[in-house]
Amino acid sequence: MSDSMVSGAVAADAVIAPELPASEFAAAVAALPLVSVDWVVTNPDGQLLLGQRINAPARGWWFTPGGRIRKNEALAQAMLRVGHDELGLTLDVCSQVLSKARLMGAWDHFYADSAFNASMSTHYVNLPHWLPLTWAELALLKLPVGEQHSAWQWLPLGDAAQNPLVHPYVRPYAAWGLENFSNAVYA
Repeated sequence: MSDSMVSGAVAADAVIAPELPASEFAAAVAALPLVSVDWVVTNPDGQLLLGQRINAPARGWWFTPGGRIRKNEALAQAMLRVGHDELGLTLDVCSQVLSKARLMGAWDHFYADSAFNASMSTHYVNLPHWLPLTWAELALLKLPVGEQHSAWQWLPLGDAAQNPLVHPYVRPYAAWGLENFSNAVYA
């Protein structure tokens, strides 16, 4: 991964951090902000990859693939795990494509609900990473349906920045991409 994204490379075969037991995770969600990463994947036509979320928070919304960083999991490890779990990429492919990822900054996401119940709010500090993939790299995606997302779609960045079905936290990602990148990033 590039210096502008994270420091410290992690081997593709690195040990993946375990998940917290549900009761401990619920207590953490109730008391603390969570840190997460998103893969803001675009294709050479300037379209953004979006999955329709199955789980709360943001259930039913079109969102970029992502996930929380686990305790004792380095940022680079989290990016590898999320790319593998959410996009169906092998860890080796994740490691290769992440070399061109660019950190978009830190973004607060506040939700009224949580994965545990509708009355427990969730606060994420999200670290989205812009990832322009080539057609050859995109051919390696094996987008899973069923656990996290019910469907996948590609939307032009301009449409994603304004579409009312795209989550309000994702629309600024598309606008950010329009302001900061052009098709030249795919060369």
